[in-house]
Amino acid sequence: MPVKADQPPILEAAKYSWRFMLATIGPTLPAFLIMAFVMGVAQAAMFSSMNGGALPLDLFGTVLAYAVSVSCAALVLRIALGGEIKGLAGLQFGLDEARLMSAQAMFVVLILFLGLILSFIGGVLLLIAMSTQVPDLTAVENDPVALQAVIEQYFATPGGAVTALVLIALTGLPLLYIAARLVTFPAATLQRKRIMIFETWSWTKGSVLSVMAAMLLTLAPLWVLNWVGMWVASAVTGLPMVFVGLSTGEIVLNPMMGFVHGFIAGIFNIPITIAAAGLSAFMYQGFEPDREEL
Repeated sequence: MPVKADQPPILEAAKYSWRFMLATIGPTLPAFLIMAFVMGVAQAAMFSSMNGGALPLDLFGTVLAYAVSVSCAALVLRIALGGEIKGLAGLQFGLDEARLMSAQAMFVVLILFLGLILSFIGGVLLLIAMSTQVPDLTAVENDPVALQAVIEQYFATPGGAVTALVLIALTGLPLLYIAARLVTFPAATLQRKRIMIFETWSWTKGSVLSVMAAMLLTLAPLWVLNWVGMWVASAVTGLPMVFVGLSTGEIVLNPMMGFVHGFIAGIFNIPITIAAAGLSAFMYQGFEPDREEL
């Protein structure tokens, strides 16, 4: 059922996206298994590089994994928009995928840029809030380990808990707002066969709160499932869930364990990838932007 431009039905959007996800997993599973395999290979290459392996292999694995994930996204969008499957196991990489990759890269850069700004503002506010309750803050400001310990102790207090909620809202809500305003760009890029990002901004005008609610209702449970997958991958391999800031001296980064970790994480990433594409197509078809642009 198409959504109305003035008030998209939150429950209908979520129900459609979940039904679409459940119905599409089967036909697209071969493609997503390839994606998970490539994600495993890319992570194995990353571990190899961190252990002194060849950097080009690491870079090639990352680019290949990104290209396959974009191909999977295009596959799902085609099914949602027209019910067609093209390519080997649904995978191909042509102009449609190149445009979608470019649009997604632009979106990621935008989100990262805004995220950095919001994180900086949040960090400043955190230091201000802590300075009113932690008298010895200046004594540890040049000691990262001690500062981290003080921050953890602060967040364990009632005031720290309130500060944490404020910081989460400060950083999360603006990014969610941007994602809601641009929710239709993947479907629009594929359907209109040109890179669409900010052209889609006006389509959600007046309905952004409903779109945000639909996104949360649809994707939040699947984000939890995605993190469960990361936990399972970590439990199976003994590797940490997050590799940022990790050094080879802290843990043995075995490429085989990296492959297993990446493959498991890729499997658990399937539902949210399909549901997000279904939601984008649902919103694109429902808002019915000016078809003269087609």
